[in-house]
Amino acid sequence: MDSAGDVGKEKPAQRAGRGRPRDTEKNASIVAAARALFLDHGYEGTSMDEVAKSAGVSKQTVYSHFSSKEQLFRAAVHRAIADAAPENAVKRVETHSLEADLTAVCEEYTRLLLSAEAIAVNNLVIAASAQGKAIPTIFWESGVREIQDNLEAFLQGWINSGDLTIAELDVAVEQIISLLKGKQHFMLSIGMQDTVTEEDIQKNVTNTVAAFLKLYRT
Repeated sequence: MDSAGDVGKEKPAQRAGRGRPRDTEKNASIVAAARALFLDHGYEGTSMDEVAKSAGVSKQTVYSHFSSKEQLFRAAVHRAIADAAPENAVKRVETHSLEADLTAVCEEYTRLLLSAEAIAVNNLVIAASAQGKAIPTIFWESGVREIQDNLEAFLQGWINSGDLTIAELDVAVEQIISLLKGKQHFMLSIGMQDTVTEEDIQKNVTNTVAAFLKLYRT
């Protein structure tokens, strides 16, 4: 799979191949198995053999979908981020408005950022950083940057409609993410807090939306 220098290049599993389509069900099973193993055993402690066994497929099948463990880690991170994408969040909004849609998106990302899985992956990446920059780079590109890009695209739509006025979109996105994490993310990361309550989530979201709209609503 990719080294740090390969990040951003087209991957074999991302190209439209000839012949029969990939087995998406097996692909999903492999990624799900890898996510669980990465969380339980860390990056270095997870092998492609274990992923194959857990997914109930052959090692050859795993490699037919993912050329290396790094590529599989990239896919696992991407899948988690894709589940919380803004377009999924706003589907549950009945009456669309800037505040309603922004609140839904912020709720989705707060639940993601403060989830046990996200904290575990964050700690996994910190541990892997001692081995080099490849894993932290993959996490940044397929995780953090993807969240930033998704939020920028979401906010751009409201800028285009005239509801928001934002001169530096990247800065505005960084502000949202920082506010959504609040102190809970740090407390969870260092083991000073085990879980977040629904009250914690709603408080973070309410404060974030109020502060953001005060700054940027046209």
